[in-house]
Amino acid sequence: MNITRLFKPKDKEDTTSIKIDPEQMPEPSDLAGFVRRGWAYHSRKQEDLAEADFRRALAIDPRSVDASYGLGLILKAKGRKDEAINTFRKTLELIESGAVEDRTRAEMLRRLSLGHINELSIGDWNLEEMVWHRRT
Repeated sequence: MNITRLFKPKDKEDTTSIKIDPEQMPEPSDLAGFVRRGWAYHSRKQEDLAEADFRRALAIDPRSVDASYGLGLILKAKGRKDEAINTFRKTLELIESGAVEDRTRAEMLRRLSLGHINELSIGDWNLEEMVWHRRT
């Protein structure tokens, strides 16, 4: 079976990228708004503003895996290694407690969080055993 036949080729003219300017976004009032603007700030390397929005999101819902993971990335980008590791560990705790309903998404976020912890701790993602030899 030729896998390339399963997907319809996209016309490049149909694909547009929308640049999101966090300065043009309305002031968030809910979890989703702060997370969305936090990612927008992060995409522009405005890490202080991204950190503030992810922290505000977590103040609204401390069980937000998206806000926790985003905050971990920000702390890592800012060189705050120990805080980043602790935040990724918190993200893992949230995932393992069932905060993410979609199993595939939960597994992906679990692997990413573990990879960041490993990279910050030992300098290598070191996920081979976890990926190829499922842990029990």
